[in-house]
Amino acid sequence: MGNSIKSNTTFWTEISEYRILVPYYQRDYAQGRIDGGRIDNIRKVFVEELYRAINVTDEGEDKRTCHLGLVFGSYDDAKTTFIAVDGQQRLTTVFLFYWYVAWREGKLSDFKVLSTNFSWNTRSYSSQFVDLLFKIDQANNVIETIKSSSDYFSIWENDPTVKGMLTMLEEIESQYPRYKCNLCDNLFSNNCNIRYDILKLEKDSDSKTYLKMNSRGRSLTTFELFKSKFIDYYKPLFAKQFDEEWLTFMLEMSRDETGGFVEPDISYMNLINEYTYLMLRSKDIGNTKRYDDFIAAKLKGNLTDIPFIGFERYKIAFDGNTEHFEKVFNWIIANYETIEIIDAEQRFPESKFFLKEIIKSNDPNFSHRTKLFSLIKFAKLIDYANVEEELFRKWNRVFRNLVENTDIDSSNFGNICKAIDRINNGDIYSYLISDSDQLTYFDNGQVKEEKAKAEQILNDKSNNNDKLWENVIKTAESFAFFRGSIRFLYLDENGSPNWNWAVFDKKWINAQSYFDVNGVSEKYQKDSLLIRYFISKVKSWGDLLGINFDNTSGTWKKILTSNRFFAIDKVLMSNSISFDEYKPLLDPLDCDDKQISVQNELVKTNILDYTSKLSSKLNWRYGNYCLYPYNTKSQRNICIIANKRNKILSSLCKEDKISSDNEIVNSDYFWGWDIIFKYPKFGKSYNFQWNTDNHVYLLIDGRPVNRDDTKDDLSEKLYCFGVSGVSDEDALLQRLDQLINQYVLTLVS
Repeated sequence: MGNSIKSNTTFWTEISEYRILVPYYQRDYAQGRIDGGRIDNIRKVFVEELYRAINVTDEGEDKRTCHLGLVFGSYDDAKTTFIAVDGQQRLTTVFLFYWYVAWREGKLSDFKVLSTNFSWNTRSYSSQFVDLLFKIDQANNVIETIKSSSDYFSIWENDPTVKGMLTMLEEIESQYPRYKCNLCDNLFSNNCNIRYDILKLEKDSDSKTYLKMNSRGRSLTTFELFKSKFIDYYKPLFAKQFDEEWLTFMLEMSRDETGGFVEPDISYMNLINEYTYLMLRSKDIGNTKRYDDFIAAKLKGNLTDIPFIGFERYKIAFDGNTEHFEKVFNWIIANYETIEIIDAEQRFPESKFFLKEIIKSNDPNFSHRTKLFSLIKFAKLIDYANVEEELFRKWNRVFRNLVENTDIDSSNFGNICKAIDRINNGDIYSYLISDSDQLTYFDNGQVKEEKAKAEQILNDKSNNNDKLWENVIKTAESFAFFRGSIRFLYLDENGSPNWNWAVFDKKWINAQSYFDVNGVSEKYQKDSLLIRYFISKVKSWGDLLGINFDNTSGTWKKILTSNRFFAIDKVLMSNSISFDEYKPLLDPLDCDDKQISVQNELVKTNILDYTSKLSSKLNWRYGNYCLYPYNTKSQRNICIIANKRNKILSSLCKEDKISSDNEIVNSDYFWGWDIIFKYPKFGKSYNFQWNTDNHVYLLIDGRPVNRDDTKDDLSEKLYCFGVSGVSDEDALLQRLDQLINQYVLTLVS
């Protein structure tokens, strides 16, 4: 059966014969929106045209026809209900107009069909508001009368449709006194001059036609589309939850910074898309390359500015699993406040509440998603019962620590979800002791740590120990920059898996003295005390590599949680920091003399006072060990160490026999690969460069001076000499004098 048109019908004709339904996939009532401009003017003119169409002037002028245009829709199988696909905005305004005139003139009881045959079936607030309209007595102020009713709820005003209806009724009332009363006779008539045409669509073509038609205007929100398809396909009873309990929660979640409400569909779709993404990633269902579409489609209000996701792709996650979806949503909503309070108690500084970030943020990270998935798993393990607070505190604290200390991104997120999904006990401490090896893909060291702490806490409780290890552990986890990772406080010099809780107290006391939230405390930053002391306890050359020699929290978090167990243990077990009895711990059988010299210089000199500010680390470049600043682009900030050049040049600088802009003042070191220095001779100042190629060059105008281009040997081609035979300051000055003499003689000749 094809589409057909019914021409020039009236609202009264249609509503007398059919129930007119605005379906739940429609967008909110927009003609009542206030924008201070175009929409306000349209609303005023539209209402004016409605009044003129049913009014007979004192001069007896004929009524003017108000034609609403074409309305799209289809009829149900029983041919008793007309489903408005397009034109629902106009039909709603006309319905409100009919209602107001009948109410104002005390004739609602004469037109009961209005209350039974018009339904705004998008959200329960809208339909409840429409029902209320037929329960209030006739009066002169419609808004005041509605809001003073005992059956009116102010929360309805957070619904855009209800808010729009109130605005439209206010406009209708404001124009009513301008026209002749007793308008009902002209309005409630098959000959009413408010008319429109109906395009009757083929069965099941309504939503497709709506989408096509709305591509020319404001599109459906992604949530409206999802909800309509979800309810149609799975469970009509879901409509009540979507529009009542869940809507109330989403309205609250959609508050803006001023406390006002914004469109709740965004919050709805955010949580649904994140849930869908989690279900797919945890089971590797479907095309893994297209998972990210679900999180890329967040926070956009319509189909024109996001990658649209067809419902068929949602079905992959929801088929056979709608009960889980329903239980998860109900559980989160019922327990949200408790979850937020406990999470706030345990969150590290500057962290955000993961649930709020998931729902409201345009860029929640994989840490937030992991916490959400762990929350969903916890709900399932307790069979969606109300949160037992102490049990959740344990769970939330453990996953806070695991997530904080694991690098999580799209590449490992799916496997992390699978690991969480394998947990079979809501008592996370018991699970860690019995089966923590299943928590693969989280940081292995952190998993072992959580197991060790859980065992210590449970042993403490089983022995009725007064120490209360759980409280001590929780306090340490939140101290300074530790953020849940404290294994360095109970591991001895041999490291994992040797747990030695007997050393905890002393290490904990020292740790509180050594560190603060920014890294090394001010006392131990002075003279680079702590980093030098740590270096002095290193036994393996490899332990000096890969770390920045500075005082920051990031560096020390990396050091303390690394496998440098011996040095960490000695630092944290020290009675005092002193270098009086220092001797290198590097094994000469495993290290060469230069590497031992590097350790000596890092410990015994003050070079780290300067390079630590640049977050330098040890590197081997151009045949030299150097302190190389992180991400440096300037050779100026590089400092070579364990090189005889430093000793010779610094000694000459101190005696004022040479000078250099590369000198690090009050130290024996220089900035840069190639050191330029000035040497006064014969009443002039000559510039030289001691290069990393182990030559010293005479410079004129900043460039090496040419001696003979025809020569291949460097010392014959340029005015320079090799430093292999330069053993001390006198030897260097002697060679400099020789080079100057050779150059001067050439000029004279």
